[in-house]
Amino acid sequence: MGPDSSSARSLGTLPAVTGRMGARHLAMTSPIRQAASAFLLILLWHGLSRLVFEPTILPSPATVLGRAVELTLAGELPRHMATSLGRILVGYSIGAILGIAVGLVISCLPWVEELLTPSLGFIRSIPPIAFVPFSIILFGIGETSKYAVIVYLVFIVLALHTTAGVHETPRIRIRAAQALGAGGAVVLLKVILPSAFPFILNGLRVGLSLSFMAVVSAELIGAQSGLGYMIMDSQTMFATDKMLVGILCLGILGALIDCSANELSRRLLARFAIPGG
Repeated sequence: MGPDSSSARSLGTLPAVTGRMGARHLAMTSPIRQAASAFLLILLWHGLSRLVFEPTILPSPATVLGRAVELTLAGELPRHMATSLGRILVGYSIGAILGIAVGLVISCLPWVEELLTPSLGFIRSIPPIAFVPFSIILFGIGETSKYAVIVYLVFIVLALHTTAGVHETPRIRIRAAQALGAGGAVVLLKVILPSAFPFILNGLRVGLSLSFMAVVSAELIGAQSGLGYMIMDSQTMFATDKMLVGILCLGILGALIDCSANELSRRLLARFAIPGG
């Protein structure tokens, strides 16, 4: 084997090595970029609170941090956070289960799909906050009305994602399983669900993010606890520092849960990857 072939092998491995080095470099610089972005945002916030707005309208980051510590030590902030997260957990779980089940039914029965898909698309365009007063009329001012708003949004997202995932299942896989004697239940569990799994997983992630929007919408009206209630109550009392604490808590919780969901999705997709074709 001559030197030319050795050089070719070296050149062939160069893109792979470069790609791995680039990935490691990106992984190392990403936290630095995020920290720099957060620092610039805090710096801009501080400048606006000192030079543009009155401190009573836009309190400084140090003031908001102090207020957050005060609310945490008093137990008020953890109580509101736990209430909102509990509502999200219940509503998200119910909505996801119902959405996946209805999505499978819709995709497996063409006449049901023709009947329901346009309605789901229409309902999806209605913001969750518009549904809150009607939910209170239907279910009262208690917890059920708040769960219903979250279920409503998550259900529609999961139903549509599941239907899309089933439709993307290669027909050749279904026909091959049927040719081997597989019944309807086996085809559903062994062929359709694994093929639709990436779509369902993406729907679960999107629904989780949207459930934060839904819980805030539900808590802005007719609630006595939760981060949404804390934000609305702060507006009434003109306590902008407390309001910003609630808003930032929602952002931080949402970002943490979204990052966790993305990592879990990546691991699950790698674990249950299905070869194409």
